[in-house]
Amino acid sequence: MNSLGPNRRSWSTLTHTQEASTIKNSHRNHIGASSSAAPPASPAHKSKQYTSNSSLRKLHLRHIPLFLFSFISFIYIYMIHLPSTQHDRNGTTPKLKAPQHAIIPPPKVAATTVEAAAAPSKQDPELIHVIQTRFMQHQPNLLSLGQARLELFQTFCLPSLKSQVNKNFLWIIRTDPDLHPSLRDQLVKLLDGKDNYVLLGSNYNPEGFGRDGDLSLGEYLREDSHGKKETSATVLSGNITLIEEAFAKSSQGAIVLETRLDADDGLHRDFVKTVQSEARHLADEKEGLWRIWCINYNVEWHPLDPFPDGEVKNRTGDEGYLVMYSDPNICVTPGLTFGYGKGASRSNIGARLRHDEIVRKITPCTPDAENKGTKENAINTGCFSRLSKLSPGAIRSRTTTSAGMDNVVTGDESHDKMNKLSYIRKNKSLTEKFNKQYYAQDKLWSGMNIVFKISQEQAATARKFIVGNMQKIAEDNLKGQCTAGHSCKNGTQSVLKSIASS
Repeated sequence: MNSLGPNRRSWSTLTHTQEASTIKNSHRNHIGASSSAAPPASPAHKSKQYTSNSSLRKLHLRHIPLFLFSFISFIYIYMIHLPSTQHDRNGTTPKLKAPQHAIIPPPKVAATTVEAAAAPSKQDPELIHVIQTRFMQHQPNLLSLGQARLELFQTFCLPSLKSQVNKNFLWIIRTDPDLHPSLRDQLVKLLDGKDNYVLLGSNYNPEGFGRDGDLSLGEYLREDSHGKKETSATVLSGNITLIEEAFAKSSQGAIVLETRLDADDGLHRDFVKTVQSEARHLADEKEGLWRIWCINYNVEWHPLDPFPDGEVKNRTGDEGYLVMYSDPNICVTPGLTFGYGKGASRSNIGARLRHDEIVRKITPCTPDAENKGTKENAINTGCFSRLSKLSPGAIRSRTTTSAGMDNVVTGDESHDKMNKLSYIRKNKSLTEKFNKQYYAQDKLWSGMNIVFKISQEQAATARKFIVGNMQKIAEDNLKGQCTAGHSCKNGTQSVLKSIASS
């Protein structure tokens, strides 16, 4: 994929020290004869005479391979430089060019899987990929809630994006311009040194990056959904030039991908690579093409034990609990991606849709039709598809920091019996599968480290803070309810009030 900006060491140079394959038993290939004079013969050797015909034949035959090798090498080198001495079309003889290589270099080793996936291809279309994350917008001084979310950010969100195989993306993180310094300084430090991780002090969350012809970049960054304006967004970290360049390319017709990612969630290390690969269908010259991508399966992280009490427990749960769980009736926030081809914008999709409405109202894509010999039946644009190759495609933390408190285990049975995990327990076959995950926690954690680069030690640190400050977090979350851009459900407020008063 084409990079978002000019060559910058921090942006375009991809290093994969942990991923690169170790090449063993490699050999250097050199072509050329090493001719050194024979050592002077000793007086004893001078007296030896090779007079027999058989001895002469042996000597001559012994030198034939060396003669053939020298002759073939001469012809090969002559043929390599022959074009440089040939006459051009005008009949003139160009000057001889000095050979660029004294020896023929060894064959190039094929790129590793990681390098091959990340390296741009000359045939790939121009593509801009923007990942959007919100952090404590309209909630600048809720310190317990903010610190808990910061713990989750550095445990799940940040490591997963740092480990992306394809690093050709722009990550825009928007936080309240007046975020408390104790939180702001920690966030800036975590993002330090990453030019393409741009932290903006802004409470606005515009869509359609560079696709609304009436908006300049400045207006895009500072205009909210109600048409109100204020001073330009404050750049707290990262390189704003990358946003300017990407915005310009988007306006000129490049493919644009906009991905949503909550600050307490993470994405599969192959997420960027996979969705960009599937976005090739938007490179058609036809204008107005679009597509939506959703995660197919995800794993949840719970600080409190979500498994039934009837099970024989053999874990302390210091690092929390992992649950493979997905709802096929919705498109979850992490990884939800809107793709726009030439001339397409958010308006081409139509009215804003809830997560469940995407599944119900948008036509499913049928990319597999191409592989089954029925290419004419394939639907690759104007549709939504699930990233089935990524399993799990995302990790979601379910804690009292959640604005909607969906599927959060609180420890209060009167509330926990209402979450979706409790419904699984009512189905015997599902309960057996669900309970098996408790005894597979070690394997699940091992997989999470590979797929998301999540550390159990860091998860334990986050859990310790969240469990130890659950009441204060719930109090702050309650204060943040119904602020701009946040949940405002009576059920959520009831749960938070109960936790805060316990």
